[in-house]
Amino acid sequence: MRFHHFLPLAALLFAAGCQPIEEDGIDLPGAPDASFEWEYLYVDTAAVPYVDSNRVVFTSLAGDGFLHFWDFGNNLTSNATQDTTFYPQAGTYGVTYSVYGAGGSGSASDSIFVANTVELPCEGTLALLTGCDNQKTWIFSGDAGAISVGPQPGSSEWYSSPLAGLVPEQYDDSYQFTTDGHYFYNNNGGTVNPYEGYVVTPLEVPDTLSYLLFDGAGINGEDQIYLPQDVFGFCWFMGVWDAGPNFDIIELTEDRLVVSAPLQLGDCSAGEGYFTLYFAAQ
Repeated sequence: MRFHHFLPLAALLFAAGCQPIEEDGIDLPGAPDASFEWEYLYVDTAAVPYVDSNRVVFTSLAGDGFLHFWDFGNNLTSNATQDTTFYPQAGTYGVTYSVYGAGGSGSASDSIFVANTVELPCEGTLALLTGCDNQKTWIFSGDAGAISVGPQPGSSEWYSSPLAGLVPEQYDDSYQFTTDGHYFYNNNGGTVNPYEGYVVTPLEVPDTLSYLLFDGAGINGEDQIYLPQDVFGFCWFMGVWDAGPNFDIIELTEDRLVVSAPLQLGDCSAGEGYFTLYFAAQ
């Protein structure tokens, strides 16, 4: 009999326990408004102000979001509420903005038309890096220390490769930068994979990679090569898989390129330490 009396009581307690808690006057927040605006960059120089139609300023109008993400359609992204991006090539670019708030998330998109391709004079760092009309190809140097790793830029406390000490799959990799912003990495089918015990892993490299060259953006004011993620979010590199995305140009001559790059984890986040990489013109 006690058993039969216990079941209705348990059901009653369960039903009572599942009643929602209701409070008067509480309004749950809605999803944030993901609207945004954009404009070509207005450059107010002391001489003649002008509009730079290859640089676009994006501004969030969401207001109450705590996380913002932009995909500018040029292989560059941002988490700022306002940012400026550069489109060196003429064309139409799809831009997506997402915002996350207490009540959920929202997204919006728009298309940006860029009328002109920027024709940069092939001189200085750009000329030495690309070869201008005589396309230059870079390969790993056979020097000792061609790959060095340490806690600070330029340091080699953790590792320094011996003379001609790389594996064949590293020496047969080649790298090209073009004057119009394309980056070509030829790995002959396989790349040394530091995330899987430094074995050679098949890696298909698309022919749509790009790079940006920034004057004086390095840690110590060096010119800098920047390799953005591709449209699938893969973090590309030069020399070693776990370096990037910034490569400060420490030395650059007609036949020698030395760069310093931070360690990069498999999810594209920054690791601890820096690579120094030596390349030779082929």
